[in-house]
Amino acid sequence: MKNQRIVLVLVALLMAASAATAQNLDWEAVKKLAPNTWISVETQKQTHCEFQKATDERLYCEFYSEDWLSAFHQRHSNLVFNRAEIRKVRKVPYDDSKEPLALLLAAGGGGAWDSAHQPVAFAGVKVGGPFSIDLQYDRIKGKSGFSAESSAVMPLFRVPSFRENKEIKFLKVYAEPGIGYRAGGGPFGGYTSAKVMAVLLTDTWSDKWAAPYVEYQRRFPFESPLQGDNRLTFGMMLAVCAHCGLD
Repeated sequence: MKNQRIVLVLVALLMAASAATAQNLDWEAVKKLAPNTWISVETQKQTHCEFQKATDERLYCEFYSEDWLSAFHQRHSNLVFNRAEIRKVRKVPYDDSKEPLALLLAAGGGGAWDSAHQPVAFAGVKVGGPFSIDLQYDRIKGKSGFSAESSAVMPLFRVPSFRENKEIKFLKVYAEPGIGYRAGGGPFGGYTSAKVMAVLLTDTWSDKWAAPYVEYQRRFPFESPLQGDNRLTFGMMLAVCAHCGLD
């Protein structure tokens, strides 16, 4: 019963994380945008245009593009979007780090210490987006094991803050509540996990170069939550923002 309660609590946390990452379109806020505000409209594709107005059912904006015959001649067109087709509207420029990652691919390794203050070594990979899967090999008390873990990846804050029209490097911090299972020699079995991850990024993610990251984790075995371990991971990550590559 005790283990079931732990699992139910963690599942509830993951569901809450999923709800937190899902963002509804605030149409009343869209209608209040000032005319001539540059926006990005996401339907099945992403369009940058100049906002004109929004009614209860439609959004109107102006789109400018250069004519291929002349770099000095711009074509102007009026665009109309049906509200039902719009997934998201945001001002441009925009802090993409506010939203969950669309994709992350990472490899890393590090060290740890267990409840008896014995050293632990491990290495593994992380794959996912708003939710991630961690696959790791480790050695605990001289015995090899393999763990698989699922976690929510929830954006918290960044340092320094976003500045319009400036490309700067920043640290983005994510919380990662999760649940996993370790098989092999030594302790553990099923466990819950609490992680904090910091990734070094820039405001332009289109180049998609690998970014360094560091992650701290505390694992709590179902059978003996106080006999877990503390882990520190260093690695490289391919981090793709929610809107990168959609244009």
